[in-house]
Amino acid sequence: MKKKNYKGRIIGLAIIALVAANAFLIYFDEDHEKVDRKSYINEWSQAITYDLFETLDSEGVFAAEESKEVYFSQEVGAFQEFLVEENQTINEGDDLYTYEVLNYEQQEIKLEGEVDRLEEEIGAIEDYINEIENYDVPEPESDNSSSFFNNSDDTSTSNSNDPPEYVETEFQKEAKLAEQESELTKKEAMLEIVQDQLDQLQEAGQTITVTSSFSGTVTDLSEELNDPILTLKSTNLRIKGKFNEDERKLVEEDMGARIDVTDLNLELEGTLSSIDSFPEEVEVHRSSYYPFEVSIEEADEQLLPGYHADVDIITDEALGVVTVLEDLLITEKNLYAWVMNSEGHLERRAVKTGVSENGLIEIQEGLTEGEWLAYQPKDEFRRQVPFITPIKLRDLSFQDIIDVDEETLKTYGLLGLLAR
Repeated sequence: MKKKNYKGRIIGLAIIALVAANAFLIYFDEDHEKVDRKSYINEWSQAITYDLFETLDSEGVFAAEESKEVYFSQEVGAFQEFLVEENQTINEGDDLYTYEVLNYEQQEIKLEGEVDRLEEEIGAIEDYINEIENYDVPEPESDNSSSFFNNSDDTSTSNSNDPPEYVETEFQKEAKLAEQESELTKKEAMLEIVQDQLDQLQEAGQTITVTSSFSGTVTDLSEELNDPILTLKSTNLRIKGKFNEDERKLVEEDMGARIDVTDLNLELEGTLSSIDSFPEEVEVHRSSYYPFEVSIEEADEQLLPGYHADVDIITDEALGVVTVLEDLLITEKNLYAWVMNSEGHLERRAVKTGVSENGLIEIQEGLTEGEWLAYQPKDEFRRQVPFITPIKLRDLSFQDIIDVDEETLKTYGLLGLLAR
């Protein structure tokens, strides 16, 4: 006869009874009064104040900011010689070449006419500058703050009471003023050069030396006197690149830019100064690309035209905002986070987010700086319950443990005894 294993049966029944008892306790504990529930939290993260930027990654190449082509007409005289060489750096006013006048009177009349024309243009520019300087931008409550500088069709529909419109008009005024002052400087330089040629003709006779109205480097020189006989390029650099169709929809002029030249370990700041509204080519079965340029605030001497760089266009930014790790946020119907409240309990709190960057995200509503958020493990988080969290000995200093003042030791010692 087979011997029965009563001991094993008893142990099995005891385990079943224990599990069943716990299940019943949990089931009937509707008000959480009989069984204390806790959340186990292994990792926490704190909300901080930070600057966030959303960027569009692109690429570009350094190029000369400006170029100038110099021409020579055989009709005005006989070319004599170049006074510069290729790759030579020159400044405004430096001598470029000489030629001998064939028809003295005709050339004199031409130069005098050029002087008169430039003087008229300079006078017109100066009048326009005075007009801009004397223009007072109306206060935001006025209804014509952008009429002087902005003649676009949608001006009438803009809300002139909006302070950003007032700021934009001020900016347009300063930009237009800077543009006209730059144009005035160029015209004055041209006038000085033409006047110098006229003086040479009247004083020295047949030979005229042509000077440069441009500072830069001689990149091309035509010994055969094919136009342009000289090409000058500015030593100032800018970045040129292209946006595809999707990228073109996200960017606007005057957005900030970050430039990274990995090979030289250089990081620069710049501004998206221009974006073409028309693509380079229009093809049905090809993607369209829109050229852009980025101006550089301060170029490094190591940089040369042709060097490549990574360009990040800043499409949005949030400065000095409450920021958390994006992984801390949970999405069901709405976005929320688990936050330690002032009572030391976990609180499920809805949040509103904004700009995100590299795993960090702006919190526009729902959190304040310094609040602690539960991170891991997410399946242990429960509403309005106490929590337990492990002591991380690596973060504790033994000296901090033993250096406790007597009052603190007495207070928490008594609390511990009372809790028992």
